[in-house]
Amino acid sequence: MDGVLKSWAVTRGPSLSPAEKRLAVMTEDHPVEYLDWEGAIPKGQYGGGTMIVWDTGLWEPVCDPAAGLEKGHLEFSLHGERLGGRWHLVRLKDRDGEKKQPWLLMKADDEHARRDGDILVEHEASVLSGRTNRDLAAGGVVRGDHATRVQVAAERKAKPPATRSKGARKAILPPFVEPALATLVDDVPSGDGWLYEIKHDGYRMQARVDGGSVKLLTRSGLDWTAKFEPTALVLKAMKLPSALIDGEIVVETENGVSDFSALQQALAAGETGSAVFYVFDLLNLDGRDIWGLPLS
Repeated sequence: MDGVLKSWAVTRGPSLSPAEKRLAVMTEDHPVEYLDWEGAIPKGQYGGGTMIVWDTGLWEPVCDPAAGLEKGHLEFSLHGERLGGRWHLVRLKDRDGEKKQPWLLMKADDEHARRDGDILVEHEASVLSGRTNRDLAAGGVVRGDHATRVQVAAERKAKPPATRSKGARKAILPPFVEPALATLVDDVPSGDGWLYEIKHDGYRMQARVDGGSVKLLTRSGLDWTAKFEPTALVLKAMKLPSALIDGEIVVETENGVSDFSALQQALAAGETGSAVFYVFDLLNLDGRDIWGLPLS
């Protein structure tokens, strides 16, 4: 949905019985690539443990899914190898102290519903590989994306200090974070807790680095990596295991001033080697969410 996997952690797994209501805790959006990634996530990493693809197929919203998410009732049909028919996700009232949104996953009473047996017992293995979580745990197979991150990390001489800070927490590398935009005001803020930045005249760009993969995403989430390949290659050469970097891509005049028309001309000609990526925020680094750290 909207280019990402909307995700819920269903503690006891799905049930085909309409009488069963299963707790489903909404978690972070996941990249679409996670649809077919299996293996063990190393201990100490976010989501550490084994993961298989238990089912695969299509989902079909019954009503407008964006409105359903906002309202707290998402109704949909599944067309999978193991799960089918109509389903409901209903948001519960937030309770004090809860950091995640609790929902309920319920099966609608249709031809795919049943009241006997447990489909999780009947089917334990992956629909892609035939392996179970126990097989993955015994085999020591590290999931592909984490294996790449470990390889890249091993090539770095030192770990960036931000990931060792108490303000950093383990977190998934988001597919995309909607950027915070500048607000026009009449007066300069007062106090000692402010920094200033130059307002560049270019394209807002978010760099998503994951092992050997680099994506450059516009402020609306469009993938412009191919348009700024030289910039992507420089980011890849930094050998960051994973990172989410916010900034602005510009083309500058001889005086060092950003020129938007020059940037457009460079894009039209397919010659963006002179583009400069001004970075002004770091959101995620080495499997750590560092939003809680001071900007400095």
